[in-house]
Amino acid sequence: MSSDVATPNAAYQDMATDWELIHDLLGGTRIMRQRGEKWLPREPGESREAYAIRLNRSVLFNGLQRTIQTLLGKPFHRPASLTGTPPDALAALADNVDLGGRNLTVFARDVMQAALTDGLTHILVDHPRAGEAGKDTARPYLVHIHAADLIGWRGQESGIGSALTRVRIRESVNRASGTWEDKTERQIRVLYPGRFEIWRRGGDGLGPWRRDDAGETSLDCIPLVTIYANRAGFMTAHPPLMDLAWLNLAHWQSASDQRHILHVARVPILFGRNLTLPEDGLALGPNRIVTGEGESADLRFVEHSGAAIAAGRQDLIDLEDRMAVMGLDLMTRRGGAGSTTATARAIDAAENNTSLLGLIHAVEDGLSTAFGFMADWLGVPRSEAGRVALHRQDPQDFSAT
Repeated sequence: MSSDVATPNAAYQDMATDWELIHDLLGGTRIMRQRGEKWLPREPGESREAYAIRLNRSVLFNGLQRTIQTLLGKPFHRPASLTGTPPDALAALADNVDLGGRNLTVFARDVMQAALTDGLTHILVDHPRAGEAGKDTARPYLVHIHAADLIGWRGQESGIGSALTRVRIRESVNRASGTWEDKTERQIRVLYPGRFEIWRRGGDGLGPWRRDDAGETSLDCIPLVTIYANRAGFMTAHPPLMDLAWLNLAHWQSASDQRHILHVARVPILFGRNLTLPEDGLALGPNRIVTGEGESADLRFVEHSGAAIAAGRQDLIDLEDRMAVMGLDLMTRRGGAGSTTATARAIDAAENNTSLLGLIHAVEDGLSTAFGFMADWLGVPRSEAGRVALHRQDPQDFSAT
């Protein structure tokens, strides 16, 4: 199959393999059920009807999402700020950095969450074209480009933004369709230094891709900033919580088995031997009698011993504890002989804090570079653009969580 403007490059496809599991887990129980046998295999000999019942009884313990939300709470106990003495025209942009109502703090939090999820994320500095913007929107703004939407790039290893010679971004555009409905259209934005192209599909979204629009930009570079949480190479990264995601998948599968065996154990099986049954079958209830033949006659309920249930419960507890360790040990641990000491927790927290601080620095640097591009558009020297700062906690603050 021949490639076109919408075909992701090979490096993107390698990263997308890891994103699939992480995004499905973050989608919660509903998405994991929709994925079916992809993440919850059907046992040999298990009918599709029985599998569907087991699948719809399964509920996801979302340790991955809980960990991400816990980590995001650390640097955002206080609002993000633009330090230094930037001119009023640039400082005012922090109140609505994306022309969509997000201030600097909210935008920075979303960027950090995307980096934690995918390993990297991108910020594009854009500006409305002349004649398209109103009085309040005729200024540069930030566009958060998720890793899954930047499908191709060309460039060199050195520098940020200016090293790129071409990027391809997948976008969704909502357009009115009739009186009450909206229609979502796919398009590809191709950026070059100093110019852009918009590609759309003809034939009601089913035809070949064609260049539908093009134009020039005011900057002689591609104003794209990439923020890495777990860098692998130029424009590539590995999700930092990938091992946690695999443990969460193991928990999903084990929890499905546990709920299934609980259902089986709660429904005892009636066992009978050498019984005399009426022609219309066995009937149980008040004012009924069942007779048997000989001393070996028997009628009783057979119940599960519970040993497997206890083993399954312990497996879930062990998986949750391991997820807690991988999630910076910020989840509540259970007490007892297996609990860690306060000193050990403080040491672990201090070590993990180093990784979190690294990501905080990356987000600060990336947003500061993005504000530098906005300063270029406004004609403000970069030395006066200021620097974005996030709140940082002392390692002891993490250990006290």
